[in-house]
Amino acid sequence: MFENILEILQKNSIKYDLVEHSESKSCEDSKKFREELWLSWIWSKNIVFHAKWVFYLVTTIWEKEIKARKFKKEFWTKDIRFATQEEITAVLDAVIWSIPPFGFKNSEIKIFVDKEIFSHKYFMFNPWVPTKTIRIETSDLKKIYDNLPNQKIYFDFSGEQSIFENDLKSDI
Repeated sequence: MFENILEILQKNSIKYDLVEHSESKSCEDSKKFREELWLSWIWSKNIVFHAKWVFYLVTTIWEKEIKARKFKKEFWTKDIRFATQEEITAVLDAVIWSIPPFGFKNSEIKIFVDKEIFSHKYFMFNPWVPTKTIRIETSDLKKIYDNLPNQKIYFDFSGEQSIFENDLKSDI
């Protein structure tokens, strides 16, 4: 998958920085090496939800708490939970602490993207390898998402009622 991510970046003419670091298996590990390396840009959190045998990838900012109940209406069910490691391996061929925001072969999984990401200049993510981090401009992340076959749905956490401006709105 790492090679696929690099191929997507090259195919879309995206400039990127690749940072090598110690293995990261948690948000705390990531925070520690970011502080050690003085990396203060926005970091991703990529979570896979399971809802009635359908899987969804949610990409947001690493320090945000994601609550499954906020997605009930959009997933058309109250039966939502975090996907297990076995399910993530089967669906994305990834591990929980190294889920990238794109680059997987599964074009059926819907990608929910937090709009706040695009209010920052840079975005950093783990490219499937727990010892590497890639930094790109957020405008380039939007360009990548625009060229993926997956359905993309952009959401906003600022509202109290629905986190989505319109049902399944797919533009920012």
